Amino acid sequence: MSTRQPLTEIAHEGWLPYLKPGSWAIDATAGNGFDTEFLADQVTKSGRVFAMDVQECAILATRTRLENASLIERVSLVRADHARIRDSFACGMRGEVDLICFNLGYLPTGDHNITTSRESTVPALYESLLLLKPNGALSVIAYRGHKGAQEEADSVEGFFMKLPAPWKCVQHVATGTEENPGPVWWMASAR
Repeated sequence: MSTRQPLTEIAHEGWLPYLKPGSWAIDATAGNGFDTEFLADQVTKSGRVFAMDVQECAILATRTRLENASLIERVSLVRADHARIRDSFACGMRGEVDLICFNLGYLPTGDHNITTSRESTVPALYESLLLLKPNGALSVIAYRGHKGAQEEADSVEGFFMKLPAPWKCVQHVATGTEENPGPVWWMASAR
């Protein structure tokens, strides 16, 4: 029996230094709300989380999860594609966000034909850098097992390898094998 820690839990641990009471965070791909719930718990009542997803069912699932955890008052839910991340939030947020996370792929409980893609993800990552505080962090988990996923993961890796100064890749964990690639996580910061 494997006791290997899930990559999402490893990422959550990596986020902790960037999250404190009063922090602002964006979950750019809310999905079923697991990351949103974690973020809302960390920023406490004095902070704010903005969770976005292109699918209405994801927004509803996230809302339900947050309501069940009594965290909904800390979160603003936005139905929008992550490619519109900068347009979806007030211009006053530029340079004010502590952490932005992406969990790429498809909604496990949704339509598996609706996936993130490199064409929308890479521009969203560049836009995210404009929203982050100078000491903030950008986190991306990419799943590589569905059609187009490896190309998206390769494009994300290219983004992290060519980050504009002062940003740098501070975390990188790849799982799986060459024959059976698992998810991969990157995190960037200017710290």
